[in-house]
Amino acid sequence: MFKNKKNILLYVGPEYTLEIVENILGSNYKILTPEVVPDKVIPIFEECDIFFDASMKVPVSADNIHNAKNLKLIVTATTGANHIDQKALEQRGVPLLTLKGQKEILQELTPAAEQSWLLLMACARHLRAAIHHVEDSQWNRVEFPGIMLKGKTIGIIGLGRIGSWMARYASAFGMKVQAYDPFNDEVNDGIEMVDINHLLSTSDFITVHVHLTPETAQIIDAERIKLFKRGSIFINTSRAELVDVNALVNALKEEHIAAIGVDVLLNEPNIKNDPLWQHSIDHNNVIISPHIGGYCPEAVIKVVEFSAKRILKYFANN
Repeated sequence: MFKNKKNILLYVGPEYTLEIVENILGSNYKILTPEVVPDKVIPIFEECDIFFDASMKVPVSADNIHNAKNLKLIVTATTGANHIDQKALEQRGVPLLTLKGQKEILQELTPAAEQSWLLLMACARHLRAAIHHVEDSQWNRVEFPGIMLKGKTIGIIGLGRIGSWMARYASAFGMKVQAYDPFNDEVNDGIEMVDINHLLSTSDFITVHVHLTPETAQIIDAERIKLFKRGSIFINTSRAELVDVNALVNALKEEHIAAIGVDVLLNEPNIKNDPLWQHSIDHNNVIISPHIGGYCPEAVIKVVEFSAKRILKYFANN
């Protein structure tokens, strides 16, 4: 398809990955790497042939896709691509290749699970409040009674790659592990598969690891939040839209939930209207990180290299 001229490939990703992209794709494509802000990226997007996204920082609207007359392929170095209007892509017939389902590479990546476990432990040990306490020149440990993990029950919603790692971590800490995943038929040693309502009502820690789809949007709705075991801790590093955030905040205010740790908010990066962020301003039992779960340079380099090679394979076969 691309034998007569170099097509334009727009790459948006960390600067330390540019050499990898150039080495793999530079002989086949004219690679453009603008500053990663919408005003710089979108004009080039509307002229490019291929969009290779390793940042998730630039929303791509239906209008942008309609205006990109030369667009032949979008590839992301992430499992999710909710920042791209996928319905518009389907209407245009433009393929979207994400890392979803790419077990060859995903099984090597653990940073998102590690971030999830970090948030769980930080909530269990009141870490945000304790750090602020010391920063204020205080030293009174009795204000921060921790929760011992051994013997507690963790409920994992979604037993895929990240959920399975969470199960391993929990087992290593001596926790009882139960999970809900209607798409996982495998028998997992040490994991009790239960229905979601039972999981919510009996787990000391609840952690969500599912993709955002029309079927999973607000899978944790207001009614299900009422089922949470009193005093439980909730972790979400997947997508904020999986949860009724207003109901979650209400449960915090009513002290039905003890603490929340999240790596995702609504309308990222414009987070100031997110109810959980607003509540967190003066409540230390909410710990928020800025969607850094999968962001470790070692992992990013692996997925960028893998995704770049997918571009070559795609056009070799089409």
